[in-house]
Amino acid sequence: MKRGKGRPAAGGKHVVDEEKCMEIALETFAEFGFEGASVRDISRKSGISHSLLNAKYGTKRDLWTAAFDFGMDRLYDRMAAYEQTAASDADLPDQLRQVSLNFLMGLVESPTIFMIMNAEGGHQSDRLDYIVQKFFHQRRWAFTDILKKGQSAGVFKKVNPVVPFTLLAHGAGAILALRPLIQTVDPRLTASDRAVRKSLEDSVDIIVAGLLAGN
Repeated sequence: MKRGKGRPAAGGKHVVDEEKCMEIALETFAEFGFEGASVRDISRKSGISHSLLNAKYGTKRDLWTAAFDFGMDRLYDRMAAYEQTAASDADLPDQLRQVSLNFLMGLVESPTIFMIMNAEGGHQSDRLDYIVQKFFHQRRWAFTDILKKGQSAGVFKKVNPVVPFTLLAHGAGAILALRPLIQTVDPRLTASDRAVRKSLEDSVDIIVAGLLAGN
């Protein structure tokens, strides 16, 4: 019997466009936060039934986890697509500048992951614990490696790497994650791709200069 129009069959193959669904889930959780996000709204925007979304991803918390993992993997892949550094091993400040800019450029097309981190970072929760584990403990960041190398060589100040990395991710990264705010304050900072890159480069220069020993 031919199936009429309506909800897709729960057992049908290739019913869920996972990338589209994860993108919509990321955007929804980033815009409304976990509590404000609606699973039914995510299913509607994804073009799949609410029951199928539940069957595929489980609870709302499970869907949030899947979306966050998707965003983290995509960010890391996009960062890897940039050349890590063309600077010589002797020029640690320039290496730090380049990997910092690479990190931020990876965020240009993926700001939603940091919007979620900003939303979750203001209060303790199991989701925040998950973010810290996935972002800080299970990933290796070139920024931290080069900073520690420079600290051992006396090039950079002896500061806890979490401090400058937070300034990079959530300070400079705010240009992307809080783009409506930045555009309202001064639209020139994000008026074009070139302006965005210049704003990010300026942010990186300030962070690296502040880390230099003797400054």
